[in-house]
Amino acid sequence: MGEAIRIFFLLAAVIGAPLLAVMIVPTVAKRLLKWGAPEPGEPPRSEELDALQQRVAELEERVDFAERMLAQQRESGRLP
Repeated sequence: MGEAIRIFFLLAAVIGAPLLAVMIVPTVAKRLLKWGAPEPGEPPRSEELDALQQRVAELEERVDFAERMLAQQRESGRLP
């Protein structure tokens, strides 16, 4: 009787472990692949980065303009 139970558990482990692995591994892999991905309604990160780069470029233009205006005011004040 004891030998039959050992064989049963051995077969259950040999058959059950790969079966569980086949069921669990794809599920875990899908979750890992979705982990870093944006949500369906969320825009991709590249679009967000492009928008931020455009805003920085606009701010650079504004700073350049302000610097030119300040330089003109200083020069006009020095000239007689």
